[in-house]
This record gives sequence, structure tokens and C-alpha cells, in this order.
Amino acid sequence: MPIRREDKEFIQSLSLFGALFGACMGVFAVVRLSDRAHQTYAKQTQTHQEQAALLKLSDTLLKPSVEPIIDKEVLTRVQDQMPQTEDKIVPVKSFWLDLPRWGYWGLCAGGCLAGVFAGYGTVWATGWAGSIFIYYFIRLLYKGIRKTTPHLAAAQQVGANGSFSPSYGMPHHRDDTRLLPTIVKLSFLLLFVLGILAAVVWRLTAP
Repeated sequence: MPIRREDKEFIQSLSLFGALFGACMGVFAVVRLSDRAHQTYAKQTQTHQEQAALLKLSDTLLKPSVEPIIDKEVLTRVQDQMPQTEDKIVPVKSFWLDLPRWGYWGLCAGGCLAGVFAGYGTVWATGWAGSIFIYYFIRLLYKGIRKTTPHLAAAQQVGANGSFSPSYGMPHHRDDTRLLPTIVKLSFLLLFVLGILAAVVWRLTAP
């Protein structure tokens, strides 16, 4: 399949950008997982402490020999304001909390390298697959134009001597001044970029 040299160079440049973007996303994924684990542990610890405090206050109300620290009505209101959980929450340390500092930075470096290869390979494969699709899509567009409006200038093929010829059997070369292929490529590139941005925004805003 004939792909222009400029398109190959563009795919290569876009793949390098994908590698850089993948490196950033790899580090971001490690940092986000670590932060989420610490936030979950902190929330579990807070809930556990609140449950223990309420249990201690409840015990003082059940023991006549002990002077109540808090009124029963106040304790009921406090319990109603707290989130209701059937089971007792016990803080559990995950892998991220026991990870040493050097291990954390090592995972960040590993995520960066994994993101580089994943980003480069994904964009490179997508670029080549997209180039093949766009190539045949543009050919289909010109085929439709030649059938519907054969006298249109855009429907004429350029002969080997540089002259326009409506004959499909004559040898011809690609006209680099055509606007339709450029518009189609830019449109697909814009859709690709918007798709990536939408995926990133959705991932960042996901709960």
C-alpha cells in the first residue's frame, strides 16, 4: 500500500509523543494507586476510631457503677449522624502502605518505562492501521466523486506527463496539491486526539 513519506514521518513523531504521554500516564497510575490506598487506610482508621469511641461511651451507659460520660440522647444523635455499617471496620494495610520509599520510586520508574513502550507501540500501531483505513477511505471518496461528478476537477486523475485525464487506465501519479486527503487526515487526527482527551478526562474524574 503506497503511504507517503510525510505520513510515515508524522506517524513516527506522533509515536514519540505517545511514548512521552504513556510515560506520564504510567507514573500517574502508580502515584494514584498509592494515594488511593493511603486514603482508604486513613478512612478505615478514622471509622475504626469512631466506632471504638462510640462503643466505649455505650458501655458507660450500660454499667450502673460507672458514671455516664455522655447523655443517652446525645449519644443516639451522634450515632444517627455517623454512617451506618453492619460490620466493625478494621484497618488493613495493603501492599502500598508497607512499600518502602525506594520501592515506590522503583515502581514509578517501572511504570514510566512500561508507559513509554505501551504508548509508543499503541500510537505506532494505531497510526499505521489508521493510515491504511484513511488511504482506502480516500480512494472510496474519489471513486464516489468520479461516478457522481466525473467532470469535477477533483475527480480528474493526473497523468504521467502532468496532464489531467479522466481515463482510469492511463498511468498517473499522486497530486500533492489536493485538499480532500489533507482535510480527511486532519479530521481523523482531530477525532483521535479528542478521543484520547475524553478518555483521560473520564479517567481523572472517575470516582
